[in-house]
Amino acid sequence: MAKYDDDFKRQIAELVHNKIKTKSEIYREYKIAPSTVVGWEKKFFGKLKNKENLTEQDIEIIRLKKLLKEKEEEVEILKKATAIFSRNIK
Repeated sequence: MAKYDDDFKRQIAELVHNKIKTKSEIYREYKIAPSTVVGWEKKFFGKLKNKENLTEQDIEIIRLKKLLKEKEEEVEILKKATAIFSRNIK
């Protein structure tokens, strides 16, 4: 079993807590069990918020973070496509 320092645990917990990544995405990328991530989230952020308890500002932050993540992924795809097409031109 891998041991992780508190900085790493907090970063992973933040990704899930701020709805930037799902527990499933964390599992696929880092092979960390969803139940472990839930424990870290509780440790660093206390009682988990229910969706009905979110403020309008929280909801807007979540929406914007998701949008930012989508745009970052689009930029990466475009970078890769540009590299592929520029090789084919030569």
